[in-house]
Amino acid sequence: MKGDLRMDKIKIYIKDKYGLSNYQMAQLTFVIKSTSSELSKILLMGIAFQYHLKLYIFLLIIMCFLRTFSGGLHFYTYKKCLLASTTYMGIIIFFFSKILLPLYVQLLLLTVCIMSCYSIGPVLSKYRTHFPRKQLYFCRNITCLNIFMYALILYIIPENPYLTAGVWMIILHSLQLFVAKIQKKGETTQ
Repeated sequence: MKGDLRMDKIKIYIKDKYGLSNYQMAQLTFVIKSTSSELSKILLMGIAFQYHLKLYIFLLIIMCFLRTFSGGLHFYTYKKCLLASTTYMGIIIFFFSKILLPLYVQLLLLTVCIMSCYSIGPVLSKYRTHFPRKQLYFCRNITCLNIFMYALILYIIPENPYLTAGVWMIILHSLQLFVAKIQKKGETTQ
């Protein structure tokens, strides 16, 4: 209770000091809560994967990039999102990163991922407004261009364990994007 009162006093102070409207204050609060939520999840997962920290950070960069430009599944609560992200990351780190496919299969799968991400993405949260068509194509193009660049790097530097794990991150992202699209269609028909 004291924490809520203190937070309310801080909000009033910031609102009065900078002359913010209620809407601007709500936006600022959302940004602060979202940022602290994401950073705390990244930190908790970093602790969970501390013995694989370099691989975790490498995969995290790929995951953040892919989700930023193509969206994906959303769980809408902190605990569910943390559990899903940790499971997702753990599956790649502990299982899929050990499965080395032939280079031509990896490149073929990345090509399928490019086509999938272009045709499906981006899949936004139900709380975000829809992209203007120009922004939609921009996000699709950025996602696909970067997966293509990743495939090119993989071709130049094959048999790198980090790159192999990254391929699995891209594959799983493409699959969950497909699931997210189906889930989103189910939400709109209800």
